[in-house]
Amino acid sequence: MSISTVRLVPAPPVDLGAIEAAFISLGLNKHVAGADERSEGVIWLTEDAETAANWITDELLDVTYIAVHGIDAASLATRIQSRIQTDGIPQLHARAIEDRDTDVLIDTLYRTAVVAYSGYDPQAFSLLRWGLNDPDPLIRRVSLLAVSITGWERFIPILNEISEQDPVSEVRDQAARVRDALKARAEESPA
Repeated sequence: MSISTVRLVPAPPVDLGAIEAAFISLGLNKHVAGADERSEGVIWLTEDAETAANWITDELLDVTYIAVHGIDAASLATRIQSRIQTDGIPQLHARAIEDRDTDVLIDTLYRTAVVAYSGYDPQAFSLLRWGLNDPDPLIRRVSLLAVSITGWERFIPILNEISEQDPVSEVRDQAARVRDALKARAEESPA
């Protein structure tokens, strides 16, 4: 029996009330963790209490998402997606191409990192790699943070190149730190 986690990022604008209604319609039961009634302290459990969904606000990335965890996470995630619109990698890729507004790009790259956290995705890799090559150093730095969240070792050769060749010293330094963190994580992981 395998326990997994799936992250779903509701498409903007996010409506907590609509998400709560979707959870109720799916037969999930509300459980308040501790005395905190805020959305972050609420866990929604399946009837057998072996799978849960909770609403998470990641303040570093400014992304709100649903973490689905448990033995039936993939199935529950699919059921949740049948009730609410979520951002997948294809939608995020299209948004990055269509809208060159800096704030939209930053949000899109962070959302990509959250969605892709569950496992390697070639489209997400392509989108983040594109961000690493953006002409704007701010977008490159945002992309570096997103890359660090994915934890994907496949970025290490690219990070080596950026740490040596980017024209902006802050980007080079951040690329070296992210590369070193990915290498350390890879060394700690069992093969």
